[in-house]
Amino acid sequence: MNKNTALKRSATTGRFTTKPLGKGKAAKFAKVEGVTTSSKSAMTLKSYSDRGLTGDALRSAITGSFTTKKGK
Repeated sequence: MNKNTALKRSATTGRFTTKPLGKGKAAKFAKVEGVTTSSKSAMTLKSYSDRGLTGDALRSAITGSFTTKKGK
């Protein structure tokens, strides 16, 4: 078995680079911390995910759904 122990650094800044955790690891962290999502939040996430939104587009759509709209 080959274990890669090298830490990756950005070529331009020299800082350590990381990759996003993903839904699976985020769910494990939430389970350990005892964080649960409401049914409304889960439904909102599912509806935007089903539309094919990912990453920043998904986050901004979810944030936009929780902000109040002026004039309504």
